[in-house]
Amino acid sequence: MELSKLFDVSIDYLLKPSEIDELSVKTQILEQQQKKMLFREEKRTRIFKNIMYSLAVYLLFLAVVFVEHEMVFTLESELVWGLLGKHTIFAEFLIATAIVIFVWIKNSRHKE
Repeated sequence: MELSKLFDVSIDYLLKPSEIDELSVKTQILEQQQKKMLFREEKRTRIFKNIMYSLAVYLLFLAVVFVEHEMVFTLESELVWGLLGKHTIFAEFLIATAIVIFVWIKNSRHKE
């Protein structure tokens, strides 16, 4: 450090060529490791977001089911029982699942 200040040159200029090559190789290795870590972190974040979206969709599905259930018990008509039967709830579940699958596919294609 003192020599570089004394002669007013950079430290790289004072290093031997073999030391520079060794440093550049180490730098490249560190850059590759950093890229791998960044990729893993982005993947982990993407998966976490997808799980949160999935949870939100299924919670919305449950809310709709509970509202429908309350409607059935308050109205108690055959028309409501016919409209909000088990088939309707199953269809809503399939729609929620399709939305979840769509979100996962969209997010996996977006980053790759």
